Amino acid sequence: MAEKKEEKKEEKKEEKKEEKKEEKSSFETINGIQVGDPQALRPKELPLVVKPEKGAWANEAQAEFAKVLNAYAYRNPEKWQTKKDVLIAQLVEIGKDSNAIAKYRGNRGGVSFKNKLIEQ
Repeated sequence: MAEKKEEKKEEKKEEKKEEKKEEKSSFETINGIQVGDPQALRPKELPLVVKPEKGAWANEAQAEFAKVLNAYAYRNPEKWQTKKDVLIAQLVEIGKDSNAIAKYRGNRGGVSFKNKLIEQ
């Protein structure tokens, strides 16, 4: 088990070295100024804001909700800071009961309308 952790650490170090090499190679020098390619410098994958402490999520519903929370955190950082505790509590609840996600999904694809003629 300890050997696997050491191997993962070594792999991460190697990946970081390769990324640094890529960053250096994505720059070109023009008249004494380093100019980088924005497509090469842009991160391919953002780090997760919400991730399981050990291994994987408790169920698929929790994993789905976690993806939504990660996207929400990046798109709305100010709102994320204010709503974080409530959203994490919802994520924990979904981990205990996967059917709880139905409360937080909202109206998914359903059509609702109000017909005033029917009400009369």
